[in-house]
Amino acid sequence: MGKCEQFNCPWMDAKDLRRIADEARDTYWPENSIPIEMEEIIDLRLRLNIEFIQDLFSEFNMIAYLKSDLSGVVVDYNYFMKENKSNPLRFALAHELGHYVLHRELYTKISFNSPKEWQDFIITLPESEYSSFECQANEFAGRFLVPREMLKAKIDESMEEIKRFNLIGYLKKYPDIVLSRISPPIRRYFGVSEDVIEKRIHREKLWPPKLR
Repeated sequence: MGKCEQFNCPWMDAKDLRRIADEARDTYWPENSIPIEMEEIIDLRLRLNIEFIQDLFSEFNMIAYLKSDLSGVVVDYNYFMKENKSNPLRFALAHELGHYVLHRELYTKISFNSPKEWQDFIITLPESEYSSFECQANEFAGRFLVPREMLKAKIDESMEEIKRFNLIGYLKKYPDIVLSRISPPIRRYFGVSEDVIEKRIHREKLWPPKLR
């Protein structure tokens, strides 16, 4: 195992994270179709092994992790085989792709051969280091799976419906309620959870929409 003092996650500006995510999408998913098929990217294009194992979540409180030698991603079989329309595997694989793209140098400083070793290492890290490490991968994953311009286009479509049904006044008074109503079809389009979609909408500063 590497030593926690060697694991210093560098600070990254949100704009840089989003730029890197956009560039990675252009590289690994040039067809630009939605939803983005993460299993194809990880398995077929990057040639990384996707290994399903039992009880990763129940025993180690992890749903997925990137192997220390960057050869593949380990995921919890039971968690991802559950009936779940939000397709958590898509976001989890995008999150691990974020580590693969953003944190390659950090992975060269550590070595672990099992979920237990990875868990043991994580708990030795200062909270600030681990938080930055995970937040960066989350921001990468969200932007990678939900391109801003495509998200804005879907919101614009929803706004046309809101105008057609004369609901602008309701939108002005209850923007959060309206967002919760338009999120389900948008998240289905991108193949992610409503939580991911609502976070992206707020992170991209697309809500509440500007009204003319």
